[in-house]
Amino acid sequence: MSLDIIIVNYQTPGDLERCLNSLVEFPPTVDHQVVVVNNDPLPLDHDVATLYVEGRPNWVMVPLDNEGYANACNFVAGSSSTDVLAFFNADVEFTYNVLDACHDALLANDRWGILGPRQVNRSGEITHAGIFGTHDHPQLRGWKRRTSDYQDVRDDAISVSGSAYFVKRKCWDELAHCPTYQASIPPEAPKALGAFLPTPHYYEETWCSYHAWAHRWKVVYWGLHTMVHEWHTASPVGGAADRLMPKSREMFRHACRQHGIPHD
Repeated sequence: MSLDIIIVNYQTPGDLERCLNSLVEFPPTVDHQVVVVNNDPLPLDHDVATLYVEGRPNWVMVPLDNEGYANACNFVAGSSSTDVLAFFNADVEFTYNVLDACHDALLANDRWGILGPRQVNRSGEITHAGIFGTHDHPQLRGWKRRTSDYQDVRDDAISVSGSAYFVKRKCWDELAHCPTYQASIPPEAPKALGAFLPTPHYYEETWCSYHAWAHRWKVVYWGLHTMVHEWHTASPVGGAADRLMPKSREMFRHACRQHGIPHD
């Protein structure tokens, strides 16, 4: 297998159906498998996933207790050996050639470790155009602007959005097995089974991007292809997930301090 497409859903069956339908419409041509992770699924989440998985031998559904996005991604990534891992929220929709293009770009550049495509919501507003600036003063670019701009490619990103996050396997394994990283995980946190920091919610992929930089991997914004990402549909702004941010942020800052990585 060359590409793992890992879609993590938390009780948003409508989003999941749109996501999987778009994947059926715009599948990659490279050898791939699709893993639909249903965190603490409702019956309808299960029904939607089953509808798409049945009859497709390279598609599987994995139901999990809700242990967070990071742990779901780490768990699935640890059970495969594909060249590229691609992690997605369920509130994304795929577009023509985006999977092949991002996969091919990562493999064509030796020091490109992480890559994220341009993203807009269904109203055409930017929901990801790269995160630049410095590690201790990161800057979102273009947030919620309705524009056709940001169709560039830059390999100086600080991070890219975890809603559509491509990682080269070689990079993922190097980061996951970093002894400094593993030693930075607090005893009360879940064991770090992969390169995503096992936070309750948020900062998991930000850490992965910062950590990649410390290991001299490039983090790339890929604006040549655009995906749909609605943003924040699994939990309302200010809801339960947002209330976990302070704890996640402290875990992130602690991991950065242990590794000597600048942070905000």
